[in-house]
Amino acid sequence: MKLRTLARALLRRWYAVVTGLLALGGLCYSVYSVVPADYKTTGSIVLLPSSETMGKGSNPYLYLTGLGQAMDVLTRRMSAPDVDAQFTRDHPAASYTIAADVTSGSSILVVTVKSRTSADATATMEAIIGAVPRELSAMQDELKVPAYSRISSMPVAAPTTPTVEGKARLQATAAAGAAGFIAVMALTALLDGLLLRRSRRRAAAGVTSARASRSIRGPLHAGAASVDDDVSGEPPHDDRSRVLVPVAAADGGPVIDDGEAAPAAPRRRKHQVSGERG
Repeated sequence: MKLRTLARALLRRWYAVVTGLLALGGLCYSVYSVVPADYKTTGSIVLLPSSETMGKGSNPYLYLTGLGQAMDVLTRRMSAPDVDAQFTRDHPAASYTIAADVTSGSSILVVTVKSRTSADATATMEAIIGAVPRELSAMQDELKVPAYSRISSMPVAAPTTPTVEGKARLQATAAAGAAGFIAVMALTALLDGLLLRRSRRRAAAGVTSARASRSIRGPLHAGAASVDDDVSGEPPHDDRSRVLVPVAAADGGPVIDDGEAAPAAPRRRKHQVSGERG
């Protein structure tokens, strides 16, 4: 459908457009109210090399770049189903991610937690930060790593205060609004097409009915006139059949040979008009 045709249809059915937009506004408000907002908090943990790697009296922050492989193993272990089940059991509404901080280029893990409430997000973050040293130690226990060669961890900073993240809510509302707007335009165009076709059918039916009525009424009038003439048995009225009959002749007075009555008195007599049939 062309844009000009669609615009005309929307103008003709403006009441349908207004009704649809009002309903769409209610739908968007409902979606915005139903979709819950998430509370997001982040924390970070740094992995520290072993004392054997650094040497006695060395600065551990100078050796953070060599722990990439250990950090990859730790992130996979923290995302394993058995470890994830520990957090989801106590915090079913929360979700989390653990990934390396690619912007720093060092062995820093970034933990991101989302939950339905601020308190639950904070509690989940504390549980994850407390679980990182345990899982790191369990990994090295499985390989029987000696104490002087063990990697340790330390929180870099306190977790951030949970903040409302309405991205999911806004995305759902925008998707509902876009889909509803397209539906309003399409339904209005469909309604306009249906009403136009019905109007054209009614107009065509009216013209056909009028033509049929005229074609039937003409022969009926002609037939009725001929039937009336046959039933009466009288010829059409003609003024030429009217004759003047003297009053005296009508009363039986003397009549002359040519059919005219002789006057009975010298004064002019009135004549009586009668119609003869013949």
